[in-house]
Amino acid sequence: MSERKKLEGPSGWPIVGVLPMLKRDTLGFLERTARTYGDFVPVRMFMSTSYLLNHPAHVEHVLQTNYRNYRKTRMMEKFKPILGQGLFIAEDELWTRQRRLIQPSFHRQRINAMAGTMVEILNQHVAAWDGHVKAGADINLSEDMSFLALEIALRTMFGNGLRPDEAHAVSQALIVGNEVSAARVWQLTRIGEYLPTAKNRAYNNAVATLDRIVNRIVGERRARARPDPHTDDGDLLDVLLDARDADTNEGMDDKQLRDEVLTLLLSGHETTAVMLAWAILLLARHPECLERLRNEADDALAGRPPVADDLKSLDYNRRVIQEVGRLRPSIWWFARQAVNDDVICGQPIKAGTTVLISQYLIHRNPTIWDDPERFDPDRFTPERVAKRSKFAYLPFGAGPRVCVGSAFAMMEMQFALAMLLRRFDVAIVSDPDPELSSMITLRPKEDIRARVALRRRH
Repeated sequence: MSERKKLEGPSGWPIVGVLPMLKRDTLGFLERTARTYGDFVPVRMFMSTSYLLNHPAHVEHVLQTNYRNYRKTRMMEKFKPILGQGLFIAEDELWTRQRRLIQPSFHRQRINAMAGTMVEILNQHVAAWDGHVKAGADINLSEDMSFLALEIALRTMFGNGLRPDEAHAVSQALIVGNEVSAARVWQLTRIGEYLPTAKNRAYNNAVATLDRIVNRIVGERRARARPDPHTDDGDLLDVLLDARDADTNEGMDDKQLRDEVLTLLLSGHETTAVMLAWAILLLARHPECLERLRNEADDALAGRPPVADDLKSLDYNRRVIQEVGRLRPSIWWFARQAVNDDVICGQPIKAGTTVLISQYLIHRNPTIWDDPERFDPDRFTPERVAKRSKFAYLPFGAGPRVCVGSAFAMMEMQFALAMLLRRFDVAIVSDPDPELSSMITLRPKEDIRARVALRRRH
């Protein structure tokens, strides 16, 4: 057996270790640490040692080979008031059962059936951008994409079951929930969550609002008999209500259904909105890539709205989104805690140890990616993909817990880019290379602002 390599890492401060540096500049600290110490780095926090892992072999071990030994950390407790025991947080048998129940909701046939709803909403958004053109007004692209993604999420989940005032209330509650949860991640104890502060009151009101609206719709749907639950004409809520465990024939109770609905709404719309805003900004900075995407849309769609079968013809469009997901992954890091002692690539990991994995770092590892800072959608041609480990690229995670809605998100983003950019020129009027805000999702510190005009043909 070869002698174990002695690992080096940042020393940090007495007692608290690197925690102050990690909190002050999370992304920058992790980048400097990986650049200085390599792909397997011990980092000390509060008298314990965690490990920063930055190689596909490490990811494969934690997320695939021995995934049952690695659980989500206590940090996830911060999200439980909104997400409960939804798929994003659940572990062990509960996760297995829920994944089995939810997976059919996102089979290709189901996703394709949602294409019409997506296109209807996108047509309305195109009309709204026409209004911005006439007004000559700038738009907050970050907020605009968030509105678009949430509208698609709400309509595909609830159909027309939400009143306009309720849709607005859900939107505002999700925004508050996301912001407060992100801030709570860095609180060392949970004491602050119980203080009567304005933020805590707003958060509790947001949770109550979401509970009230979701529970109302679920109750009405349970009371309404569907003529044929095996058809594809229902929305996502109908599919979740109809889902049955193959072993017990039991469905979800109201609490679990509520948790899964809010998990899908919060995680789905936020990650998609962030990626769409980054995609438009990066394409504006790379006009040659923008023209390839537009020409492909012109040829594939010939001016008509897209349908699900068009996705295979929007191949460059897909590669653009994949490259955006490499450079600006919405979910950009995560932590897992070892249940039992383990060994990763020759290095012992004790039970209870936390391992940190950053998609942002792995997507830029120069031993895996040539010229990693360059925007190059052709990295994702089949020939080049085949030469890389599938664990080198994980914008939707990897292994058994890979994002259940990834195909839905890809269709939504491909349709959005094709429909908006074939009609409009987008000029970024804010910083074209904004500083990154590394909270839960990888956002720009300042919102992206843009001016839209009707596309000029060259």
